[in-house]
Amino acid sequence: NKKKMDKTKNQDPSKRLVYPVARRDDSVVDDYFGVSVPDPYRWLEDPDSKETKEWVEAQNEVTNKFFEENCSLRGELKEKLTKAYNWPKYSCTSQYGSYFYYFKNDGLQNQAVMYQQKSLDGESEVFLDPNTLSDDGTAALGNRAFTEDGSILAYAVSRSGSDWQTIYVMNALTKEKYEDKIEWVKFSGISWTHDNKGFFYCRYPSPKKLENDDAEHSETKRGTEIDSSKNQKVYYHYLGTPQDNDVLVYERPDFPSWTLGVEVSDDGKYVLIYPCDGCLPANHLYYFKIENLTSFEKVSPVVVVDNFEAEYSYITNEGSLFWFRTNLKAPKSKIIQIDLENLDQANWKTIIPENEDVLNYVACVDQNKLVVVYMHHVKEILKVFDLNGNYMIDIELPDLGAIVQISGKRKSDIFFYMFSSFIYPNTIFRYDFVKGESILFRATEVPGHNPADFETKQEFYQSTDGVKIPMFIISRKNLEKNGNNGVLLYGYGGFSISLAPYFSVFRCVFIKTFNAVLAIPNIRGGAEYGEDWHTQAIIEKRQTAFNDFQCAAEYLIQQKYTNPKKICLSGGSNGGLLVTVCANQRPDLYRAIVSQVPVTDMLRFHKFTIGHAWCSDYGCSEKENEFKALYAYSPLHNIQEGKQLPAILVTTADHDDRVVPLHSFKYVATLQHTIGKTNDLPLLVRIETKAGHGAGKPTTKVIEEQADIYAFISHMLGLVSEPSQ
Repeated sequence: NKKKMDKTKNQDPSKRLVYPVARRDDSVVDDYFGVSVPDPYRWLEDPDSKETKEWVEAQNEVTNKFFEENCSLRGELKEKLTKAYNWPKYSCTSQYGSYFYYFKNDGLQNQAVMYQQKSLDGESEVFLDPNTLSDDGTAALGNRAFTEDGSILAYAVSRSGSDWQTIYVMNALTKEKYEDKIEWVKFSGISWTHDNKGFFYCRYPSPKKLENDDAEHSETKRGTEIDSSKNQKVYYHYLGTPQDNDVLVYERPDFPSWTLGVEVSDDGKYVLIYPCDGCLPANHLYYFKIENLTSFEKVSPVVVVDNFEAEYSYITNEGSLFWFRTNLKAPKSKIIQIDLENLDQANWKTIIPENEDVLNYVACVDQNKLVVVYMHHVKEILKVFDLNGNYMIDIELPDLGAIVQISGKRKSDIFFYMFSSFIYPNTIFRYDFVKGESILFRATEVPGHNPADFETKQEFYQSTDGVKIPMFIISRKNLEKNGNNGVLLYGYGGFSISLAPYFSVFRCVFIKTFNAVLAIPNIRGGAEYGEDWHTQAIIEKRQTAFNDFQCAAEYLIQQKYTNPKKICLSGGSNGGLLVTVCANQRPDLYRAIVSQVPVTDMLRFHKFTIGHAWCSDYGCSEKENEFKALYAYSPLHNIQEGKQLPAILVTTADHDDRVVPLHSFKYVATLQHTIGKTNDLPLLVRIETKAGHGAGKPTTKVIEEQADIYAFISHMLGLVSEPSQ
C-alpha cells in the first residue's frame, strides 16, 4: 500500500520543459588579465527593470506549473510539515533588571513573541509582539539591548527579510514607546552607556538608489537594492533626540570596506571598538575610557591591536584587566588576559591555553566563573573555570549534541543553556551555582516525534588528499544498507561556520516519511577543528571543500547507503555555491540539487551589498591568481554545452540583500540557455517575494518553501511516502 511517486525520467525531448527565453546581450564582455568573459545577462542585475520583473514572473509560472503537474505530494507534505511544526518553541530565559524575558512561538505564529515575567515561576505577559508590526508576518525583531538597569529596551526591526534594520526604543517598565527611530542600521550591535542616556550602534550611509524615496515606501523597498555596503561608522544616539543629532564616534574613510563593532564593557567604564576586514575571524582592537571624555564625537581610541592576525572577543573585565577569547597563535582558540594600562604583548597572560578541542564560546557568570563551550569531534562539551583559568566542573549534557544558546550574567548565580541534537528537540536547562546542579527548566514535546525512532551515527571518510572528514548520518533505526535509500546530502564548508548537531522537525519528517537518510559532512572551510580547518579551503584552496563534499557522496555509495540516482545535494548561501559547483564538476554522482540563495557569479560577487566582505574566503577577481582560481569553478561560468546535469531547483528571494538574487537569475538563465533543450531533468528557480536571505522569514513562508523542496526531492529521487507515517 505504498503511494508511488510519478515517474522521474523525462527522457522524451517532447516532454522537456520549455523555459522562458531571456534576452542575451552579447556586447557585454569583461576582460580579466587578457581573458574575455561574456556576461550576456548583466541586465538581470537590475531587479527593478520591467524586463527583469517579466523574467521573474515567467520563471515562477514555469516552476509552479512543474510542481502542479509532477509533485503530487506537495499538498500532503505542506500539511505534514504544518502539523509537525505546531508545538510551542521557547528561547532561553534572560534577566534584565527585576524582570525575566523569553521568546515563545505558540506553534505556527509567523514570529516568536517576547514575554516578560517578574519571577521564574510567575505569570508571563506579552512584552513585544512582532506579529503586530506587519499584516503578513514579514516584520521581524533583530538585535536588541536593555539598559544595565533593565528599564529601557532598544530593539531593531527588519522588514521582508532585508539585512537593513531600524532601531526603536521602549520603556521596559511601562511598555511605552519612545519616538526615537534609528535607520540604515546593518550588521550592528546596540550597546547602552550605563547612565541610560543613549547607546552606541553602527550604520551605513543610505543607498543612493533609496535615498530619494518617499518615507512611506522606502522601508518596503529596502533590501531590493544592490548598492555595495561601505563606509560603516560608529554613532552614539542620545535618547529622545532625532537621529540627525547622533554623534559620529568613529569612522575609517581610509578603509571603506571595513566593518565595525562597538561594545560597552560590563562595568560601563570602557568602550571597545572592533574593526574587521572581511569575514575572517580576525579584528583590530581599540578602546577608550568614558570618564576621560567630555564628548563622544570623533574619539581617538587607544590601539591595543592594529593587525588582522587574530580575533579578540571580549568576555569581561575587572578594572583595566580584560579577558578575551582569541585564536592568536591558537587556531582552536584560548582565553587571555590583557591589562589595558600595560599593553606590551609580553605582559599578556594566558588564562586557559589552547587544547585539542575547539573553544567555541565563553560567558562570565556568577561573579568569577567562566562557562566554556568546547567542540570535540563536532559534539559540544560544557565546562566551568574560574577567572584565573582553574578548572572547576563539567556540566553533563543529556546526549551527544550542541549548545544552541547560553543566557547568563556576571552578577547572577544562575544561567540557562539550550541543548539540541539531530533527533532530540531543543531542551532548556538552568544551572544553579548555589545548589551546584543542573535542573531541567523546559522540556520540549513535539507531537508525533519519538527520538527512539531514529539513530545518529558519525562516520569518517577520506577526502582526495587523505584527510579524514567526519560525517553525521541520520536515519530511521535499523536502516537497511541496500544501496537504494534516498539521501539528502547537506553541506556548507565556509566562513568558519561549523555544522553542529541541531534539531529540525522538518528533516525528521522527511527522514520518517520517505525512510530516507540525512547526511551532513563537516567539510573543510568550516571551523569544526579550528581555524586551520577553515583556512585549508579558502581562496585558491576552495576546491578542497568541493572535493570533500564529492568524496562524501562517493563514500555513501561505497558503503551501500545509496546510489547516484538517489542522492540530492542541498545547501544554502555559501552552501548553495557548494552544491552548484558540485553539479558542474561531478553530475554523475547526484540525481538532484537544491541550491538555496546561492552565490554563483564568482567574478562579480564583491560588487554588491556586503559581497566585498567575502573576499577573505573566496578571493577577488581583481587579482590575477585569484581570478584564475575563481574562474575555474565559478558556477555561472562552468556550465558546459551538451553535458547532462542533475535536476536543479534554485531558490531565492526579492529582498535578499546578503546574496542578491541576481546570482540565481543569471545562473538559471545561463543554465536554461546552454542546456535547457538537451538536459533530461528540470532546471528551475523558485523566487519568493517579500523575503530575504532567511533570517526572520515568517513561518508560513518557511513551511511552504520546505514543502516545495521536499516535494521536488521526492519526485526527482522517486521516493515513496509511507501511509503509516
